[in-house]
Amino acid sequence: MKIPRGLRDYDPEVYEKLEKIRENFVMLSRSYNVKLMEPSSMEFLETLKAKGGEEIINEIYAFKDKSGRDLGLRFDLTVGITRYICERRDIPLPVKLGAFASMWRYDEPQKGRYRWFYQWDLEVYGDKTPESYAEVLSFTYKMLKSSGVKKPIIFISDRRTVEAAIKDIAGEKFSVDLLRAIDKLGKKSEEEIVLEYEKKGYTRDLIRSVLEVSKADENSSVVKKYIKPELLEVRDLLKALNVPVKINFKIVRGLDYYTDIVFEAYDEENLDLGAIAGGGGYDSLPVLFGREDLKALGVAGGVDRLLLASQLNQETEPLIYVVYVNELKSEAFKITEKLRDEGFRSDLAHKNRLNEQLSEAERNGASLVLLVLPREFSRGILKVKEMKTRQEFEISKEDLATQINKFLTSSKS
Repeated sequence: MKIPRGLRDYDPEVYEKLEKIRENFVMLSRSYNVKLMEPSSMEFLETLKAKGGEEIINEIYAFKDKSGRDLGLRFDLTVGITRYICERRDIPLPVKLGAFASMWRYDEPQKGRYRWFYQWDLEVYGDKTPESYAEVLSFTYKMLKSSGVKKPIIFISDRRTVEAAIKDIAGEKFSVDLLRAIDKLGKKSEEEIVLEYEKKGYTRDLIRSVLEVSKADENSSVVKKYIKPELLEVRDLLKALNVPVKINFKIVRGLDYYTDIVFEAYDEENLDLGAIAGGGGYDSLPVLFGREDLKALGVAGGVDRLLLASQLNQETEPLIYVVYVNELKSEAFKITEKLRDEGFRSDLAHKNRLNEQLSEAERNGASLVLLVLPREFSRGILKVKEMKTRQEFEISKEDLATQINKFLTSSKS
């Protein structure tokens, strides 16, 4: 029996890293006063089309339920969270909402991209200042850094600037399709893009001039007169926070979605991996849900790609195994429960013979083994075996936690 194409099982080692990333997200959310929630995993198809248009039906899991309603599984968290906040006019603004959850897309599977996957997401509603952008990007940097990305870097841009520069070049021949040419950079070579657009009727010189916009910096004559001061202010705020940031007009993102400042986060040591997180301002989406007054910006990151970029410490908490002779099984059980209550990662051997229990402990990667033996136990003593060095010593069963902590601390130094 196999699972459907594009899906995966998260084995224990990978899932442990995923949970560490989730813990990082929850801790950061608390420190940034982000209110955590989870939108519905299923929406009306019309709701999902609000972001992706009619063509989104080919990229998601959509179906009719038993009542004949057109529904779909969520393909991101932004749509559901935005629908939620637009319905909840009682929530005071501004507000920061976050979520960490799984979703589904009917994409072509590839490295780091599956049809069922997890994302972390932060959205800000009712406040769209350079400070709010900088706060979201500071959160993003810390999220990547705490999750094991050694050199995160943030690239920021402004779609209004790019669009104005292209209009200056193309004149009456301007179309949103020309913006999409820049969006294709990184996915296709420049020559492939030029050939594609020549077939659409654009001249080679025009397309090459459009692509040159993506290479401009803030001092370039191509874009300088169109740069919005808030973009520079966001950059300067991030630099003041020691967040690595660069203006990069190649970043335009979701052409039918974002409205102003946009950004992507990468691993500077592995740029070929692609964006690990991205986002921007999207005032157009709340309008579709009946909230023309609501300013919105946000960021989201795929956890699978973050796992690829992550260099999280592979060390896990030490495992303590309790082994025993059968006549002391009940006491061994009590000792194991006491260790668990004290916060130690612990397990009780299940084999009958002592040598089999020791083998079981070794197979399962135990760091320490506590031996509950009649002679020692009668004196209030437990024997301890350190599995890596095979060193053995004795500790009092009355002060178990303190003595084990002391040993584990000394073994790390």
